Amino acid sequence: MSALSFRRFLLAGNLAALFCSTCRAADLATFVDLPTGLVIGAYADGKWLPSEPAGKALTPGKKYRLFTLTGEIGTAVGGKAGPNADVCPDLWEQTMQPTIEKHATAVAAPWSPMPRTAKMSDRTQEAYAKAARDFLVGKGIAKPVVKITQLLRVDLDGNGEDEVLLSATNYPGEEGESPYPAEAGNYSFVLLRQVVDGKVQTKLIDGEFYRKASESQTLYRYEVSALLDLDGDGPLEIVLYSAYYEGASVTVWQLKAKKLRKVLEIGCGA
Repeated sequence: MSALSFRRFLLAGNLAALFCSTCRAADLATFVDLPTGLVIGAYADGKWLPSEPAGKALTPGKKYRLFTLTGEIGTAVGGKAGPNADVCPDLWEQTMQPTIEKHATAVAAPWSPMPRTAKMSDRTQEAYAKAARDFLVGKGIAKPVVKITQLLRVDLDGNGEDEVLLSATNYPGEEGESPYPAEAGNYSFVLLRQVVDGKVQTKLIDGEFYRKASESQTLYRYEVSALLDLDGDGPLEIVLYSAYYEGASVTVWQLKAKKLRKVLEIGCGA
C-alpha cells in the first residue's frame, strides 16, 4: 500500500457496534497511543468504539495509567480532545499532562489492564528461528534471512498455558528504520504460536512479505507494543504497532476461542 493511500481506521465487527449512544464518558474504557496522543478507541457495554466516537465522548480530567510491554510506567491526566485536523481528520487526539515522550499505551479503565506481564525470551533460540524460517518459505521467500526482533511468552487467555508472540523484520538499513523501496526477501510480521488440541499452531497476526523487489510498495515495520486487558474480561488483547517513514498505525487484536479478531485500528500518515 502506498503512502498516498495510507489506510485510515477500520473496525472489525458489526456496524451497529460503532456507536454507544447510552454510554457516558465516565463509563468508557478509553485507550490512547503515546506519544502521538491519538485515540485508539474505547470499550463499553460490550462494544468496541473507534477513534471518532470515542474521542467525542472525552472530556478533560480523565485519568490514565500508562503501559509498555514491561509494565506500568506512570499516570497522566487527559486534557482537551479533538480531531487531528491537519493530517487525519477522522482520528481524534487528546493532550496529556504531563507530556509523555516514551512510546506507551494510555488506558483509562476501572479494572487492572495488565493482570499478566509478558516475559522476554532469547531471540536466538533455534526452534523459533526454524519456525520463522518455515513460515517465510511458506510465504514464497525461498532462502529467508531470519531476523527475530521480539520473542514474548505470555498467558493471553488466562488458562495457565503460555502463548508465544514472535516478531521478525528483515529490512536494509539501521534497525528500526522502514526503508523504501522493497527488496527481494524483505518482510516484517508478527506471529502467534499457541497450543490447540495438543498441537502447536502458528498464526499470522499481521505483516507483509516481498518475494520480489518492488518500487511501488511502502515498507511497514510490525511489532507488539502492548499486551493488555482492554475490555475487562480477563484475557489480554494484543496491541500491534506498525510504522513506515511517514506514518504509523495501531491495531488491537482479540483472542477468543483460539481465534484472532481485529477489533480496533487507527492509522495516520502522509
